[in-house]
Amino acid sequence: MVMPGGGHPFVAVLVAEEHVNWPRLKAKFDLWQVRGSVSTEFSKVEIRAARWVELEPAWHHGYPQPREHEFGYLEATYDLSDHCSECGTGKVQKAPFQMKAEPKWGRRGILQLNWVFDEYFVTPDVWASVFQPHGVGCRPVLDRKHSALKTVVQLAVEEQVDIDVTGLPSQTCGSCGRVKYLPHTRGFFPRLVKNPKAAMVKTNEVFGDGASAQHAVLVSQDIAQAMTNEKVKGASFKPVAAG
Repeated sequence: MVMPGGGHPFVAVLVAEEHVNWPRLKAKFDLWQVRGSVSTEFSKVEIRAARWVELEPAWHHGYPQPREHEFGYLEATYDLSDHCSECGTGKVQKAPFQMKAEPKWGRRGILQLNWVFDEYFVTPDVWASVFQPHGVGCRPVLDRKHSALKTVVQLAVEEQVDIDVTGLPSQTCGSCGRVKYLPHTRGFFPRLVKNPKAAMVKTNEVFGDGASAQHAVLVSQDIAQAMTNEKVKGASFKPVAAG
């Protein structure tokens, strides 16, 4: 099959696991070595009932600078003294992120950069109306000439918390010995071990596969509702299991 204009088609199929034909389809997909992913759809009631939700990106925009083809942002942005290049863990931010130019926001108000899956960036207005009232700070974002951009700031998440990792699939790095958990895609996000003090936090636990490693970002229901009330587009919510 050839698409109009040439090239092979890319087709995505969304199938519920309770569908009567799912076992047959899965057998075919496995035979054809079709890549797939699993996710859970939550109702607005389930999301609203959760005290905490995981913030999930709905818009990835651009790449961190400089030298995006050489991953130059790592040395420019992070302290890599404890970083493991094999599993991706251990980097600590030391400097502002850099972008090529002001994001083309349109109607959206929150984004993630490609490759950086545990940091969020918002417009100054969204920060002031949604996040600042709940004690979340911000950091400047620079262009490649190190001038501060005017339409984007990074949300500053200071507190890290533990989650219940019982039953979570994990892998241990053969180089540094650190444990990393596979991306969580099915069901409620694991419960918090204790209630955070801040309204926006990251997990101490790291998620990812291969050389990708990121902390999950969680926000309180108050922030989730503020985002909903302000119609902030660019992210979605996954409820965290009750403690």
